[in-house]
Amino acid sequence: MKIIICDDNAAFAGNLKNLISDYCAKKDLPLDCSLYYSSMSFLSADLSSVQAVFLDIDMPKINGLEVAKQLRRRRPDLIIVFVTAYIEYAPAGYRVDAFRYLLKTQVNEELFPILDDIQQKLFAHQETILLRQGDYDIPVALKDILYFEGTPRREVLVHLLNAAGPLHSSGKLSDFIDSLREKGFLRLQKSYLANMEHIIRIRSYKVTLRNYEVLNASEKNYSNICEEYLQWKGMQR
Repeated sequence: MKIIICDDNAAFAGNLKNLISDYCAKKDLPLDCSLYYSSMSFLSADLSSVQAVFLDIDMPKINGLEVAKQLRRRRPDLIIVFVTAYIEYAPAGYRVDAFRYLLKTQVNEELFPILDDIQQKLFAHQETILLRQGDYDIPVALKDILYFEGTPRREVLVHLLNAAGPLHSSGKLSDFIDSLREKGFLRLQKSYLANMEHIIRIRSYKVTLRNYEVLNASEKNYSNICEEYLQWKGMQR
C-alpha cells in the first residue's frame, strides 16, 4: 500500500507508521509510507499514486477538514482516514467523504480493522494483476493500468492512470499478452500493450490515451488493431 500520514505530532505519526508497518509485515504486503508534519508541505506533495491518507484534523494554519476539501478536488477517489482525539468532528468529516475515523486514544484497538477495510475497498470486486517487484508481488487493479511497455531488459514498465511514473515489474511483455487479451488489453506494437478502457482515439497509426499520451501503433498490423478495438467497443466496421 502507498500511504501518507499527515500529523503535526511527530511522535504520534512515527508510532502510527510503525503500527502500519507491523500490519503490512503480517499480511506480507509491501508498504510505501511517508510522513508529513504540516498541511502546507503535505498539499505541495505529489499525491498522484497515493492510495490512502491518515490525516490529523486538529492542525495549525490549515486544519485537516480544509485539507480534505482540497484533496477531494484533486483526488476524488482517495481514501481519507481522519485521525483525531475528538469524535465531535465526525459530522463535518463525512461531508468530505471521510472513509473512517481513528481515535488517537484507541489506535491499538482500531487501526488494524481500519487497514482491513482499506484493503477491502482497494481490491475487493476489482480484477487485479500481480506485478513482481524485487522479492514482492504487488497487486494492481487492471482498471488503473494505462499500458504496459516492454524494455530491452527483463523488465516491464507499467504505466498507471494518475501516477507520476511507471511501476517496474520483472519479466517480459510477452508474459502479460495472452492473459490480458481477454481482459481488454490491445497489443499496439512490439513494445506496447494498452488498456482499451483508456483509449480515446486511434487515428493515423497513433493511439491517444485518456491522459492524452500518444503511442505509436504498428503500421503492419494497423487494420487488425483498429478492428479489434472497434469490436471491443461493440461496433462494426
